[in-house]
Formats: sequence, structure tokens, C-alpha cells
Amino acid sequence: MSQSSNSGKGTAKGDPFDLKISWKSISGFFKSLIDLKEGLDKESTIVNIKNNKRMKGANAWLLMCSIMIASLGLDLDSPAIIIGAMLISPLMAPILGVGLAIGTNDRSTLFISLTHYTIAIGIAVFTSTVYFFLTPFGNITDEILRRTEPTFLDVLVAFFGGVAGIISGSRADKSNAIPGVAIATALMPPLCVTGFGIAKWFEGLLGLPTDPNFNAVDFILNSFYLFHLNSFFVALATFLVVRHLRFPLMEYETLRAKRKNVILMLIVSALMMTPSFFILAEVLQKVNDEHNKDRFVKEYFADRLAYIDEAELIRYDSGQKLILKVYGSVINPSDSSEYKEAMAAYNLDETELEIISTAEIDLRSFRSLQSQVANVRSTVSERLEASRQFQQSREQKINELENSLDSIRNEKIQNQQILLDIKALIDGVESISYNESPIRNGRETLPQLVIKWNDSKALEARRLDRDKIRKYLIDRTGYPDIELVDF
Repeated sequence: MSQSSNSGKGTAKGDPFDLKISWKSISGFFKSLIDLKEGLDKESTIVNIKNNKRMKGANAWLLMCSIMIASLGLDLDSPAIIIGAMLISPLMAPILGVGLAIGTNDRSTLFISLTHYTIAIGIAVFTSTVYFFLTPFGNITDEILRRTEPTFLDVLVAFFGGVAGIISGSRADKSNAIPGVAIATALMPPLCVTGFGIAKWFEGLLGLPTDPNFNAVDFILNSFYLFHLNSFFVALATFLVVRHLRFPLMEYETLRAKRKNVILMLIVSALMMTPSFFILAEVLQKVNDEHNKDRFVKEYFADRLAYIDEAELIRYDSGQKLILKVYGSVINPSDSSEYKEAMAAYNLDETELEIISTAEIDLRSFRSLQSQVANVRSTVSERLEASRQFQQSREQKINELENSLDSIRNEKIQNQQILLDIKALIDGVESISYNESPIRNGRETLPQLVIKWNDSKALEARRLDRDKIRKYLIDRTGYPDIELVDF
């Protein structure tokens, strides 16, 4: 009885030992969830990176082909072609080699990786420069412009792409993450844009026709900085993962050398990241200005939006200008100053507005006009149908009135003949007339036949003749309701 009681008491309160076991199992689950050491093959990873880091032979040819394909994709503004070029590019290998060499303190591998990294840059820039110098196109496409604004967001893409790349490369069972990393970090397109800028710079030196507003130096510096930004943070991510996984480390000569290496990495990271923050702030400002511009145009000109051909925000060193290209007379170019207060409400108070009349219609406005024209045509068709029906009704009424007039004319002619016959048949009738609708005391009365007798006609004879006249009228017209009046 006592044993049973103790057993029930222990179960009710719970056993601390069971809680420890549960905590250990939960923590063990999460440790296994984030454990990178399972499936790790350090030796194979080092061998693969060292073997592929050299930019010669097949790797050099692959790089040239991928650069040509990427340049074509940029020139044709085709993201699909650019992605295909990045899939075959071997440019990731020397960058991973730099991160591995620093992470393992392998100076020989670091030197070789940096050497072939430089060779890869030379091959890529030379190939893209030759292409863009010879291409019959060579216009600034959207894909080219996207590679001239490196921001802190590119830092994040490159860093996490590098983490994914080295983790994938360190597995015994290799995955397809490396091509994905190459696409995500987009190492090649910025180098191609650098070649584009150099080609345009050479064209200017040779006196060939170029866009006077194009700044080749900005294109070269910004795109080359984006490439180095991506490369550095891919290498940095590789270094951190290699150290976390405790790859075999060549001993530093002194502790001071080790600290010096770490401090150098931190300084270089800060220097590489700093410009990206400023560029990101500028990009965000541009995005915000574009958003405000769209709001101003759509909300302020809502009822006249179909008459706006294009709204472009142009930036200068001294400020910016909003250019509205309009057609028609709904928006008057001379009203630019009147919109200043409205622009201030959309945070565009420092923006100059210029309205330009144009006969051009872009596709969106044209489609809007087509829709309006279709609605107008539908309305016009309905109005024409209504007008046609009204015209038919009007013509029918006119015909009815004309028939009525003809009937009245005929009736009048007939009545006139009747009057003449009465005058001829009845003696003593000096004159006779017909009054169709006499008015008496403000009211319409029966029609009247007014008879003027000769003075010699006796009253009794007149009475008898009136009866004859009434009977004659009934026989001729069939209409008995008529008043005979002596005059």
C-alpha cells in the first residue's frame, strides 16, 4: 500500500531527470539541424578548389566563351542569355581559392589564386571590350544600367551566395548550388559592363560619334567596383565557413601575424563595404523620387492621364526636372508654374516641371485612346440608331399629318360643294357659310351652318327649308351634329 502511494506521488510531481532528457533531445535535434560537419569532405574540397583555381586551358576558353555570351545578352537586353553565360563561367573557382587560402593560411595557394583571379579579370575585360568596340549595336540597355549601381544589398547577395557556394563545395555528395551561386552573385556581367565602358572610352579617344552625356569613367568605376564587391564578399564568406568547419590550418609564424591577418580582413571588409552604403542611399532616393513622381502624375492628373504621353524624371548635378510630354490642349504647357504647390505635397518641391506638347503617343496612351474610341463608337452607334428611329417616327408623323391635311382639304372642298348645292336647291338663300369650331363663352361648341336669307323669305318658309337643309346634310355627310343659324 505504501509502495503504491510513493509511486503515484512521484508521477504526479514529475521527474527532473525526464526534463533533462527532453532538453537534451531537443537541443540535440537543433544541433543536428544546423550541423555542417555531417557529410563534410575537407580533403576533397581543398583538392577541387586548388585544381580549378587556375585560369588556363579549358577554364580560360570557358571564361572567354561565357564573357562573349554575357556581352551578347547585355547588348540584346536578354536576362536569359546572361543567365546561360553565368552557368558556364569558371570565374568562381579562383575567388573560392582566395577565401580557402586565407582561411587555411596557405600563402602559396593565395598567391596562385590571386594571380589567376587577375588573369581572369584581364581575359574578361579584354574580351568584352573587343566585343563592344566591334558590335553594331552597343546601346545602353537596362541590363547594362543595372550593373552600374552597386549597393549594400549586393553585399548581402554576394556574402550569402559565398556561404552557399563553399558549403555546397565542401560536401562529399556535390550539389548543384555552385551554378546557382554564380547566377546569384552575378560576377561576370559587371566585368562585361566594364568592357563596355572602356570600349566607349576608346571610341571617344578615336573621335568616333558618341553620346555627349555618356560618362565612360563612371561606367567603368561603378561596374568594376560591383565586381570586386561581389568577389570580396564571396571570398570572405568562404574564409568564415572554412574557419568554422576547422579546415586544416597552416600555423602562423607568430601570434602577431595571426592578429595582423584578422585586422587586415576587417579593414578591407570595411573599405569595400563603405562606398556601397552611399550608393544604396542614392539608389533609395532615386526610387523614392520615382515613386513620388508616379503618385503626382497619377493622382494630380487623374482625369487627364490619357493625354500624358510620357513622364520622365531627369537628374542633373544641380537638381532634377520632371518632364511631361502631353498631346492635345487639355494640359497647357504655360501652366507649369501653377503646379509648384501640388508638387511640394508630393515631396517634389525641389523639382522643376517642364511640360512639352508632342504629337507622339506611346503604346499605353494609344491603348487608352483605343478604348475611348471604342466607347465613343459604341455611343455614336447608339445615338445614330436612336436618331434613325426618331427620323422614322418623324417621317411617319409627317405622312400622317399630310394625309390629315389632304383629308381636311378634301373635306373642305366637299363642304364647299355642299354649300353651293344647298344655295342652288333652296330658294331665298342669299349666302351660306360653314363655321367648323365656333367658340362661345370660352368654350368650343358644335359646328355651325350660317344661312343668310332674303328679306322676302317668310319665317314659316325658312323653318321648312332649314329642315330640308338638315336632312340634305345628313344624307350627304352622315353627320347630324351641326347647328343651323339664321343670319
